Amino acid sequence: MKKVLIALLALTLLVSMTLVAPAFAEEKTYNIIWVSCSTESEFWQYQQIGMENAAADLSEQLGIKVNFSVAGPANEAETEAYLRAFENAVASKPDAIISATQVPDMTIAIAGEAMNRGIVVNFTNCGLAADDAECYNQFYTTSSADIGDYAGAQMLEMLKGLGYTEGIIGMHFSNINPALQPRMDNFKAYVEANSSFQVLDCLYHANDLATAQANAENQISTYGDKLVGLYGANNISGDGIALAIAGANLADKIVSIGVDSDSQEIQALADGELDLIIVQDAYGQGYSAMKNAIETLVNGSNPETEQNVFVAPAGVTTANMNEPEFAALLDPTLLKR
Repeated sequence: MKKVLIALLALTLLVSMTLVAPAFAEEKTYNIIWVSCSTESEFWQYQQIGMENAAADLSEQLGIKVNFSVAGPANEAETEAYLRAFENAVASKPDAIISATQVPDMTIAIAGEAMNRGIVVNFTNCGLAADDAECYNQFYTTSSADIGDYAGAQMLEMLKGLGYTEGIIGMHFSNINPALQPRMDNFKAYVEANSSFQVLDCLYHANDLATAQANAENQISTYGDKLVGLYGANNISGDGIALAIAGANLADKIVSIGVDSDSQEIQALADGELDLIIVQDAYGQGYSAMKNAIETLVNGSNPETEQNVFVAPAGVTTANMNEPEFAALLDPTLLKR
């Protein structure tokens, strides 16, 4: 009888081990690639921090593993290198690709091919148009038109604070992604429709800091006291404006606005060489893009009801930049785990 019981116990143990062992082996692993349009840009690194934190959170919550990797060129202007990186990512057959493109028209075919292969493609901040909905799964962004309108309203409010009722305002931007042009067009339209200020045509710099600084310096020297405002529609533009204002010692005489943040802009804001930075919640966009990609893979369908989700811009000034909410928007490295 003892031998029978021992045999039964041994059999029970063997069966239980057989049943339990696969539970450990079944931890699902997902390979997700972030194809950045600039690996050196702090703005895109802020997006990446959001993705990394989302991957960690969802791995813990869902009992999965995420293999996260990064590809892409150093600079946004290297669009050919970006497209090759996207193509190589697709060829490696990951489960999902998250990207931000400065050349949407040239990205459509690659993203569409990825989706056709069953790869989840999400965009963050800079993506494809709604007409190309079949070429991506989800897109988190901030409306460029909203940024332009908000910047125009803030410019007029701050010019009023300095007592200006007329004068000239300069605009600066990268000329890489035409989809972002409303940041400039809406700014100009808002200012001219609501004031007597003259807005100059935009000067472009292809995300080269030296050119951005030189463009702002040329406007300062050309227009002198008539120049009362400078608006830069991305972080490199803001950096160039801040350097030009600091060099000319005009921090108290020119209203200066940048869009998107990096460490140089943040320091300029603290020093008063920028009056306002308009931020888009880079961290939140990156976090949402990763979270959605994982949930789409796990559930087999996109959990969002809207394919394009727009996040409103926020303004950070010297006065509020140290408040926790705004500090984290300016510098998402504070949220890095």
